[in-house]
Amino acid sequence: MITPYVIGCIALIIKPGPDLMCTLATAISEGKARASTLMAGLILGCWLWVALLAAGVASFFTDHPTMMTAIQIVGVAYIGYLAFGSSREAWAGFRQRDGHALTPAAARGWRLVGRGIFMSMSNPLTILFFLAFLPNFTREDSACAPAVQVLLLGTLFCALVPFIYFPIILVADFFRARLVGSVKATASLKLVSAPMLVAVVAVPAGKIISSKFVVARALPL
Repeated sequence: MITPYVIGCIALIIKPGPDLMCTLATAISEGKARASTLMAGLILGCWLWVALLAAGVASFFTDHPTMMTAIQIVGVAYIGYLAFGSSREAWAGFRQRDGHALTPAAARGWRLVGRGIFMSMSNPLTILFFLAFLPNFTREDSACAPAVQVLLLGTLFCALVPFIYFPIILVADFFRARLVGSVKATASLKLVSAPMLVAVVAVPAGKIISSKFVVARALPL
């Protein structure tokens, strides 16, 4: 049963969702080192979901869908904030008149890791994967306890992420390196990353709004 699980893992990882698009946007606008740091945070966030699932704590979220929706809303709002910041930096670059490139991002590495953890744990696709998909591949007749199986399967998922994300980061950084050196080019990179983040926000936001609309229509007047 491991082959269908690995296929499902790869399908989720390569899907252009919030985690992948934010990593790509970071690689384009800030370089491979910072994108890799963000990726490390995303992987750590995934593993935290694995730990919660193995400990049985994750069932709390399935029993309280309002709490889950609140987490997703906060995640969407945060990515929207990142999109706004990228647009603002791009605008500042286009208005700058001298020939020097924009100052590199000054946020510390631990803040990028924290950003990745937060984004990963509030990503609806990641939540659905760990709460609904992964448990289907645990076996009652296995010599390992269910919690151990969850940890092993979840760790396998986390181990697959760098093999898919890192080549994408390198390609994005390759094109970025050809453009960095002037204010306009750096600002253009920021401007490219902003709509990517907006697109990331639009999909989960639309799902949240539509689900609430369906629930509201189902309620008696």
